[in-house]
Amino acid sequence: MKKKLLILTLNDYIIYQPTILNLYDFLTPHFDVTVVSVEPKFATKQKDETRNVVYLQPQPAMSELLQKADFLFSKAAALAKRLIPSVKYHYLYYNWYLPHLLKQAVRKQRLSADIIIAVDLQTLYVAQQIFGSVHFLSLEIDEKTNRYYRRISLDKIRSVFIQSPMRYEFMFNGATLKTFYVQNAPVFLPEVDRPHTRTDFVWAGAIDKRLAVMDCIEFFEKNQQYRLVLKGGGNSKTISEIEAEYEHLIRSNTIEINQEYLPSDQFIEFLSQFRIGFCFYSWELIAASFNYRSAPSGKLFMCLAAGTPVVACDIPGFQFVKEFKAGVLIPDYEPETIARAIEKIESDFEAYSAGAFAAARHYSFDKTVKPYIDFLVNESN
Repeated sequence: MKKKLLILTLNDYIIYQPTILNLYDFLTPHFDVTVVSVEPKFATKQKDETRNVVYLQPQPAMSELLQKADFLFSKAAALAKRLIPSVKYHYLYYNWYLPHLLKQAVRKQRLSADIIIAVDLQTLYVAQQIFGSVHFLSLEIDEKTNRYYRRISLDKIRSVFIQSPMRYEFMFNGATLKTFYVQNAPVFLPEVDRPHTRTDFVWAGAIDKRLAVMDCIEFFEKNQQYRLVLKGGGNSKTISEIEAEYEHLIRSNTIEINQEYLPSDQFIEFLSQFRIGFCFYSWELIAASFNYRSAPSGKLFMCLAAGTPVVACDIPGFQFVKEFKAGVLIPDYEPETIARAIEKIESDFEAYSAGAFAAARHYSFDKTVKPYIDFLVNESN
C-alpha cells in the first residue's frame, strides 16, 4: 500500500500553479497524494478535476469583510509609507484568515499523512504547529517583515524545495538545510521542438496591472501593424480597464483577450504559434519585492518550452534568458525600447528560438525534480 502524502497550499488558483500540479503527477506513482487548496474565487473559478484536491471553503461574509479591510488598510499603509518607509502591510485575508481556515480544516477533517509538504511560509507555520517536522515547498517569498519568518522552526524543516540559491539565501541566510533547486518550469516535450508557422505576439499568464500588462498594450497602441494575444487568467478590474481603454484595439483585432484554460501541454502547443512572448512586472513591484526581483516566472518558462523567445524585464531572476540567448531583457517599457528588443530577436530569430528550447531542456521539470522524488521515496522506506 502506498504511503499517504499531503501537499498543503493556501493559494486559490491551483490550476495556475504548474509546480504543484507537476509535483503531484511525479509523486503519484510512489504515494497516495492529496492536495489541500482554497476554493478558487478571484483570478479564476476553474477547479482541477483530474487530481485529488480538497478545497477549503472560506466563509463569504468573512472573506468580503477582510477583503474590504485589507483594501482600506493597504491604502492607509501606502500613505504612511511616505513618512515612514519601513511601513509594510500584511494582508489579513491571506496572513491570518486562510492559515486559520487551514488549521481548522486539517483538524476537523482529520487530514493526515506520512509525508507533509507545506507550500510557502504561512502554510509551513500551520503545518509545523500541527504535524511537527514537515517538508517545505517555496513558491512565493514574503518580505522578512512578515511575522511568519520569526515563527517558523528551522529544525522542523525536513527539506526545502525552492527555485534558486538566490531565493534560498534570502529566506534562510546561510542555514544548512537539505535543499533541492527546481525551477517553475514544465516538462520539456521534444515533440514540440518542430517547425511552426509563427505569427503575432503573446502575453502568457496573469492579466494584471501589477505585471505591467498596460505598458505592453501601449506598445501595440503605437504599433498597430502588430497583433497581441493576452492569454491567461485575469484580474477582473484590469480586464474591464483594458476593454474600456483599448476597445478600438480589440475591435480591430490588434488585441485579443483569450482566457480559456488549457492544461500545460496544450498551453505550450498554443504558445508555439507565436513569434515572441512578453514577461513583465511593474517596476514599482520589482523595487518593492524581492519575490518579483528574483521571480521564477511560470509564464516565461512556458514560452521557452514552446521555443518562443521572450522580451522580459531585466531583473536578477531572469538573467538566464540572456545566458541562453532565449530572448532580450529590457530596462524599461517604453515603446521604443520594446521595438528595439523585437528587432534584435527578429534579426536572428532561429538562434533565439533555439536558445529558448535549450533553456527549456536545461530546466525541464522531470530532470530537476528527480533527486527530490528519490529523496522522498528513500526517506519513506
